[in-house]
Amino acid sequence: MKKKFVEGVNTLDEQNLLRFINENLGKILGGFLGLLVAIIIMLFGFWRSLFIFFCVSAGIYLGVWADRLYFRRERF
Repeated sequence: MKKKFVEGVNTLDEQNLLRFINENLGKILGGFLGLLVAIIIMLFGFWRSLFIFFCVSAGIYLGVWADRLYFRRERF
Protein backbone atom coordinates (compact mmCIF):
# COMPACT_ATOMS: atom_id res chain seq x y z
CA MET A 1 0.00 0.00 0.00
CA LYS A 2 1.43 3.34 -1.01
CA LYS A 3 1.56 6.11 1.60
CA LYS A 4 -0.27 9.29 0.73
CA PHE A 5 1.32 12.57 1.70
CA VAL A 6 -0.69 15.75 1.97
CA GLU A 7 1.13 18.97 1.13
CA GLY A 8 1.81 21.05 4.25
CA VAL A 9 0.95 18.30 6.73
CA ASN A 10 3.76 16.76 8.76
CA THR A 11 3.86 13.02 9.16
CA LEU A 12 4.86 11.53 12.48
CA ASP A 13 7.71 9.24 11.57
CA GLU A 14 10.71 8.42 13.74
CA GLN A 15 12.83 11.32 12.46
CA ASN A 16 10.10 13.92 13.04
CA LEU A 17 9.30 12.47 16.47
CA LEU A 18 12.94 12.67 17.58
CA ARG A 19 13.22 16.22 16.24
CA PHE A 20 10.02 17.20 18.08
CA ILE A 21 11.36 15.73 21.33
CA ASN A 22 14.73 17.50 20.94
CA GLU A 23 13.07 20.84 20.20
CA ASN A 24 10.62 20.56 23.13
CA LEU A 25 12.58 18.59 25.73
CA GLY A 26 12.23 21.24 28.44
CA LYS A 27 8.46 21.41 27.98
CA ILE A 28 8.13 17.63 28.04
CA LEU A 29 10.28 17.23 31.17
CA GLY A 30 8.50 20.15 32.84
CA GLY A 31 5.13 18.54 32.15
CA PHE A 32 6.24 15.23 33.63
CA LEU A 33 7.76 16.99 36.64
CA GLY A 34 4.52 18.90 37.22
CA LEU A 35 2.55 15.67 37.00
CA LEU A 36 4.91 14.01 39.48
CA VAL A 37 4.59 16.94 41.92
CA ALA A 38 0.79 16.83 41.67
CA ILE A 39 0.69 13.09 42.33
CA ILE A 40 3.04 13.37 45.32
CA ILE A 41 1.03 16.23 46.84
CA MET A 42 -2.22 14.30 46.36
CA LEU A 43 -0.75 11.16 47.96
CA PHE A 44 1.17 12.67 50.90
CA GLY A 45 -0.22 16.16 51.45
CA PHE A 46 1.50 19.51 51.07
CA TRP A 47 3.86 19.56 54.08
CA ARG A 48 5.05 15.98 53.67
CA SER A 49 5.61 16.63 49.97
CA LEU A 50 7.57 19.77 50.79
CA PHE A 51 9.77 17.72 53.16
CA ILE A 52 10.33 15.10 50.44
CA PHE A 53 11.33 17.80 47.92
CA PHE A 54 13.67 19.33 50.50
CA CYS A 55 15.36 15.97 51.09
CA VAL A 56 15.67 15.28 47.37
CA SER A 57 17.14 18.76 46.79
CA ALA A 58 19.64 18.26 49.62
CA GLY A 59 20.62 14.88 48.16
CA ILE A 60 21.16 16.38 44.72
CA TYR A 61 23.23 19.19 46.23
CA LEU A 62 25.40 16.73 48.16
CA GLY A 63 25.79 14.56 45.07
CA VAL A 64 26.98 17.52 42.98
CA TRP A 65 29.34 18.52 45.78
CA ALA A 66 30.74 14.98 45.97
CA ASP A 67 31.18 14.85 42.19
CA ARG A 68 33.14 18.08 42.18
CA LEU A 69 35.25 17.29 45.23
CA TYR A 70 35.97 13.57 45.18
CA PHE A 71 35.12 11.96 41.87
CA ARG A 72 37.02 14.33 39.59
CA ARG A 73 40.39 13.20 40.94
CA GLU A 74 42.45 10.82 38.88
CA ARG A 75 42.57 7.40 40.52
CA PHE A 76 45.78 5.48 39.97
